[in-house]
Amino acid sequence: MKQNLISLVAVFFILQSCSKSPTDDPSISGEDGNGSLSVSSVSIALKPNKNIQAQREDEKTLGDALSRQLGIPVKITTPTNKSIIEAGLANKTIDIGYVSSSDAISFADNEVAEVLLAGQHESQDPDGNAYEGPYYYSVWLSLQDRPYSGIADLKGKPIAFASRTSTSGYLVPCWDLIKKGLIPQGGSIEEFFGEGNVFYGSGYVSAVEQVLTGKAEAAAVSYYVYERDKHLNSEQRGKLKVIQRQGPVASHTFCARNSLSAQDRELIKDALLRIVEEEAELSQSLFGGTLVPVDSTKHLHAPREAKKLVSTLSE
Repeated sequence: MKQNLISLVAVFFILQSCSKSPTDDPSISGEDGNGSLSVSSVSIALKPNKNIQAQREDEKTLGDALSRQLGIPVKITTPTNKSIIEAGLANKTIDIGYVSSSDAISFADNEVAEVLLAGQHESQDPDGNAYEGPYYYSVWLSLQDRPYSGIADLKGKPIAFASRTSTSGYLVPCWDLIKKGLIPQGGSIEEFFGEGNVFYGSGYVSAVEQVLTGKAEAAAVSYYVYERDKHLNSEQRGKLKVIQRQGPVASHTFCARNSLSAQDRELIKDALLRIVEEEAELSQSLFGGTLVPVDSTKHLHAPREAKKLVSTLSE
C-alpha cells in the first residue's frame, strides 16, 4: 500500500512537469520582469554609408556587441532606401531602423514605428557658438575663392541639393529659404535660383562634386560632410568653405516597430546606450556622435513643420 502511494505521487509530479507550457518559463516568455526578451533574435536596419567597406566592419562590431548584451543573435542590414525599412518594420522582418528624422515622421504617421533614441552631436550653430544636443545643422558649401557670405548671395546662381529626400541637404535648406522670405510659400525653388539652375544629387558627395567641378556655385549638405573625414578627403575639404548654416536639424533616430513589446524596446534601448558609451569610436563612426533618449513628438516637431511648408513648393 505504501509503495503504491509513493508511485502515485511520483506519477503526479511527472505529469505536472510534462503539462507545463514553455511560455510558463519566465526565461523564455520574457514577461517576468527579470530582463528577458520575448523575441529570439533582433534585426536592425541601418542606412547605407558612402564607405561601404568601413560600414560593414562597423556593422559586425555593433552586431556582435549587441548580441553579447542581449544574449540573442542580432542581424544588421543596410537596405537601399527608407521604403524597404518601413515595409520591414510593418511586416516584422525588421525590429529597429536607424533613419533620418524625415523618415521617422513617415513611420510615425503610418503607425509603423516610433522613435527610441536619437543621435547626439557636437558642432557650431549659425552664430558660431558650440553646441551639443540631439540635432545638427545643415550647411551651404562653396569654393574658397567665391565671394558668397550667405544664401541671399546665390540668387540666380546654379546650386546643388544632396537629394530630393535629404533632410539636411534639401528639406531644411528649403525651409530656411521660405522663412527668410527668399522663396514664397507655394512658390518655386527656381524662382530664386533661376530656371535650370537647381541640381539634385544622389547623396552628399555627389552634390559637393558639382561644386568642386564648377557646375554649381554651392551645395546644401550636412555639417559633418565638411567637418568630418567620413565623406570628403582633406584635399577636397581644403577647397571649400561654409557660407551659411541653417537648422537645427533633428538628428537621425533609432525607431522601434510598434508591434515590439515595451519591455523589448527598453532592453534594446538600454543595450544600445551601453554600447555607445563603451565603444565611443564605433559610435562616432556609425552615428556621428553618441545616442540619447528623446521625446518623439518634440524631436520630430521642427522637421514636421518643415515638411509641411516645403511640400507646398513646386520645382
